[in-house]
Amino acid sequence: MEWKSKVGPITAVVIASGLVAWMVLSGNGITVSPTGAQPVTTEKEVSNQQAENLIAYSVQAKALTVQSIAVHLPLSGKTLANESLTLTNTYPGRVTKVLVEKGTFVKKGDAIIQIDTRTLKSQLSQAKLLVKQRKLELDGMKKLKAGNFASKVNLAQAETELASAQANEKALLVSLENATVTAPFSGILNTLDVQQGQVIADKTSIGTLIALNPIRITVNIPQNKIYQITQGTTGEIALESGQKVEGVVSYISAAANESSRSISVELLVDNPDNSIPTGLTAKVDFILDEQKAHAFSPALLTLDNDGKTAIKTIDLDNKVKLIPVEVIKSDRDEIWVSGLPDQVNIITVGQGFVNPGDTVDAHYQN
Repeated sequence: MEWKSKVGPITAVVIASGLVAWMVLSGNGITVSPTGAQPVTTEKEVSNQQAENLIAYSVQAKALTVQSIAVHLPLSGKTLANESLTLTNTYPGRVTKVLVEKGTFVKKGDAIIQIDTRTLKSQLSQAKLLVKQRKLELDGMKKLKAGNFASKVNLAQAETELASAQANEKALLVSLENATVTAPFSGILNTLDVQQGQVIADKTSIGTLIALNPIRITVNIPQNKIYQITQGTTGEIALESGQKVEGVVSYISAAANESSRSISVELLVDNPDNSIPTGLTAKVDFILDEQKAHAFSPALLTLDNDGKTAIKTIDLDNKVKLIPVEVIKSDRDEIWVSGLPDQVNIITVGQGFVNPGDTVDAHYQN
């Protein structure tokens, strides 16, 4: 009876010990990690991570080679006459002759209009005779003075009267010259505002004379580009008339325009037949430098984390790399950028679905 009462507790202890041993040996027991140990990653979790890293996104790509391109500075300007002058007369009177029609080319010194000089010529004849008389009087006074028959005062008076007569003669000669308005330089008589028979006053405007060979082109250069322009720099010029010519920088202003932050520059263009008129719009293109660049569609540009313009490329490990670039030239279909390696592979299709560091399966275009 006493033995039977002990069998129950002994059996329970044995069964409990066996269950604990079985749980431990089968690997499903509860264990406590040592201090500082990391959670154990299962083989399934490792395989999922590796599979994710091996995913290759399909994209289209293109291999680019660096090119050497000219850096242009396109500007808008206008044509100006090389010289322009409003012609005025300096002798009043009636216009007796109009010797040149407006629009006609005249050479330096050619007569344009003639003013009536009949009265002037009579006055000039009288002035010449008076000069001759004063000379004779002075010669006689000198002889008298030598014989002490005339004073120094009388001699000085005779000299003064001769000088006055000579000055009057010279003034009349100048007036005679001014009675014929001539061209001060070679050019085109662009306007003519007087007619034959018209009476004009002193300093009346009679027309304008302009010189068109060479013709000037004026443009405004941005301040940050002016250091690349010097006297002698050439520029390609396209005129609204359709003509294309070449000009050479002849003048650079020493002062900047405060409102436009630009500097005025002038170019000279040969115009031997005067076919380029003044006042035309002119598109001037300066070639500033040669620079290495890559060309592609502007649609491929993106922004990096700093907000800079960039392009997605593919490295040797087929991973996406974002490289900042600088646009140096652009037109309707292409842009040229600097900042890329000489040989580079860029993503052309699918770039919006991949990020830097992603592995890609690139299909290259020819």
